Amino acid sequence: MSNEREINALIKLLDDNDQEVFRHVHDKLMSYGIDVVPTLEEAWTADLNTTTHERLEEIIHQIQFDALVKEWKLWLSKESPDLLTGAFLIAKYFYPDAQIDDVRIRLQKIRQSIWLELNYNQTPLEQIQIFNQVFYHYQNFKGQQISSDYFDYCINHVLENKRGCAVSVGIVYQILANDLNLPVYGVTLMRHYILAFCKKNIFDFNTELYLEREVMFYINPINKGSIFSRSEIKDYIDKMKIDQHDEYFVPSDNLSILKEQLRYLIEIAEEKKETERADELQYLLKLF
Repeated sequence: MSNEREINALIKLLDDNDQEVFRHVHDKLMSYGIDVVPTLEEAWTADLNTTTHERLEEIIHQIQFDALVKEWKLWLSKESPDLLTGAFLIAKYFYPDAQIDDVRIRLQKIRQSIWLELNYNQTPLEQIQIFNQVFYHYQNFKGQQISSDYFDYCINHVLENKRGCAVSVGIVYQILANDLNLPVYGVTLMRHYILAFCKKNIFDFNTELYLEREVMFYINPINKGSIFSRSEIKDYIDKMKIDQHDEYFVPSDNLSILKEQLRYLIEIAEEKKETERADELQYLLKLF
């Protein structure tokens, strides 16, 4: 980029003991925005002292986080924020260089393999059985209810490794199903995440009783798409000894699904005592 000579000069000043000098260098590098990151990353691999490395790493992260926040706010400002972009932006916190087009290409290949097998004249149950056959047996997706690994919540990692936790595998399942015009939506059940197959596509998530009438059956995204009923959710709630709420039975909107995903990630960061990461994830959650 232009001003590369000035940037390299600023990098050499990063280890200055004078805090006033460091603040000036810090602010100047931050002012270049996301475009300066490749130059800073190239410098970071050079033979620099520990102080310069640490300060350079911090500045790179701050620039990337600020850029992510801008993308996040832009996505949230849309009338109907889509699930794929939201899930990708969560992943981008952990994979700053990730590209959404790479995610779309992987999804398109899986969608195509399911579409070739689907028959829209079949019953919803038969359609889901075909979907599950391709998704779990041919594509080999698998998952666990909750993971302590950040990457199991990142859509790019899940698509690449064909494994994740309930909410991330469930999000991939829903994105594919919706793209195939199957009315499948996430349900944010306490300490679990399930899917609901509805009678038709839903555009208004504000009427809970109406939504519950629309649910035909539920799907477990981490048990090879096994089908179950409302009574089994009640059994789960009783077993967990928690109060019953309508939200445990009805489809959630995209924002509610992604807020749930962020809460899991915040919980992991707090358990790992990674305070700065927990604070940044909390900041992203508050943007909702």
